[in-house]
Amino acid sequence: MIEEIVQQLWQASEAQKTCRIILKNEPFPRVIAPFGVCKSSKNEIVLVCKQLAGFTKAGGKAGYRNLALKKINEVEILSQKFEHPTDFNPLDSQYKEWVYHI
Repeated sequence: MIEEIVQQLWQASEAQKTCRIILKNEPFPRVIAPFGVCKSSKNEIVLVCKQLAGFTKAGGKAGYRNLALKKINEVEILSQKFEHPTDFNPLDSQYKEWVYHI
């Protein structure tokens, strides 16, 4: 299941397409621009993305997120495209080992 999710996220990233994702125990989906999958500095495998819309914690805003890959239940690739972010730095110290990134 995780391999399939990573494959879908990679396909979306390569095509610069947004995704609708559903995380475990969240009542509503999120719409994200997927930038990559990596091991974080906390040794957790995460989806690095920019959240554009959807569920977030109270008071949360759109913005960069590192979402635990194991919590993603479903990915749907959408037709909406996203621009390559100029402020995304895959060499940032919070990212240890990349599976892939844009």
